[in-house]
Amino acid sequence: MKNVLHELLDELRSYDTEREWFEFKENWFDQTQLGQYISALSNSAAIEGRKNAYFVWGIHNDTHSVTGTTFNSNMDIKNEPLKHFLARQITPDLNFTFNETVYEGKKVVVLTIPAAKTVPTSFDNERYIRIGSSKESLRKYPEKESYLFEVLRHGFPTIENTPSKYQDLTFEKLFIYYGAKGIKLNAETFKKNLNLLTEDGKYNILAQLLSDNSQIPFRVAIFSGKTKADKMYSIREFGYQCILYTLEEVLRYGDVLNIIQADEKERIV
Repeated sequence: MKNVLHELLDELRSYDTEREWFEFKENWFDQTQLGQYISALSNSAAIEGRKNAYFVWGIHNDTHSVTGTTFNSNMDIKNEPLKHFLARQITPDLNFTFNETVYEGKKVVVLTIPAAKTVPTSFDNERYIRIGSSKESLRKYPEKESYLFEVLRHGFPTIENTPSKYQDLTFEKLFIYYGAKGIKLNAETFKKNLNLLTEDGKYNILAQLLSDNSQIPFRVAIFSGKTKADKMYSIREFGYQCILYTLEEVLRYGDVLNIIQADEKERIV
């Protein structure tokens, strides 16, 4: 059975470049900047909807090749353990962990950093954020700061917790669709049972998608080759209705396009 930590490293290395919720280093170390990185990665993980962020020693930043590392997470900083030095200055309390493993025959250290919850993570009374692969003070990016607080208050945006901009929704087609499948929706409870309302009782994006007029188009494009770089010779628009009907229309259209062509090359007359 494969090591869970190794599976994580495989996943992180599979990205073409670093993301705002993980960082690769080889032997780099600066205790103060590491604390700032913990703040930045924790806050960025919340913004990206990730449970954890990661700081990894022993992997090349650009090539993602495994180089190994001499970094020692058990070192002391002026007679104080590194872990205590970091924990003492990080607020609120964050249960970060160092894990060492032998990966592809070389030592690799993974620092796992929980995403911020309730309030942004700070180090030495300063909050940080990742902008691309750079570590920056959160105060320099007020829009990012506002969005982070929104995520911490209401959770990472999903179709269930994000209110629709349209609140005068109707659901006649949804009732007909369910009825055709032999399922009877209760007019009194269907909104709750299908999770169509936000916590404050507004219709969410899921409700909009299932409503009689979703306001959202779906387009099916056909290209002459196998990629979108090839010439497009057909496009058809669906949507603007209950998404369940739209999906059925798209599937029927796909069936028409995918009619099996008989191969007559070997036919003997």
